[in-house]
Amino acid sequence: MKEKLYNLPQYYDIAFSWDISGEAELFCELFNKYVPFEIKNILEPACGAGRFLMGLPKYGYHVTGYDNNSNMTAYTKKRIANAGLQDAAAVVVSDMKSAKFEIKFDAAINSINSLGYLHSDDDILSHFCNTGESLKNDGIYIIQLACALNKLDPQKDDGWIIERDGIRVKTTWDIEKEDKQQKLSYQVCKMEIDDHGKHIELEDHHILRLWFFEDLMSIIRKSGKFKLEAIYDENHKQIPLDTQITGKLGNLFYVLKVV
Repeated sequence: MKEKLYNLPQYYDIAFSWDISGEAELFCELFNKYVPFEIKNILEPACGAGRFLMGLPKYGYHVTGYDNNSNMTAYTKKRIANAGLQDAAAVVVSDMKSAKFEIKFDAAINSINSLGYLHSDDDILSHFCNTGESLKNDGIYIIQLACALNKLDPQKDDGWIIERDGIRVKTTWDIEKEDKQQKLSYQVCKMEIDDHGKHIELEDHHILRLWFFEDLMSIIRKSGKFKLEAIYDENHKQIPLDTQITGKLGNLFYVLKVV
């Protein structure tokens, strides 16, 4: 099936609907530790099907998300309405390269390397500048991403299976190759879907930014909007800032402080 997964938000939502309580608790901890005022309003770039828009209000936050896919935002808006969360969550169509808000948010979050869909230094710099302008002084932006591996592991992801409402989705996500010269990572997401007896197979190819820690830090400094405050690993343990950061450390949470 040639349909893009992102244009089929129900299946995307099921595939990535794992429990966010661990991430939410980490965010709460980082808000309390690094922000000198109470966090009330959170911005989520590239919010997708709204995992955090649906989950974070129970912790007392109002969350505004944006995504550049109108199919996804329409689906997410319906989810918010069906859950009665219109007073605690909102979603709009916008793009990470240009999204900027008049309202000043207390914090922002960007999970599972969504930032990687910006490839060039200029686009990433624009995103940091605009996001920094949309946050209060001393607010934080938490981004999650993995840096390049020294050597690509040829092993394939065994994937994961999630079932909901009579729909079963098996998902695998693999890195096909890393182009260190062009700083691009070529990845593929495959899904086997059983929708009440209807069998669908999807294969989506993704090109993401191949991150190097030094490049990321350089762009952050050029933005003039943030400084790196802390780094946490997937087990939510703090990593010393002088650690050599490579892909071996997995998806890391970077806490960027508005300056």
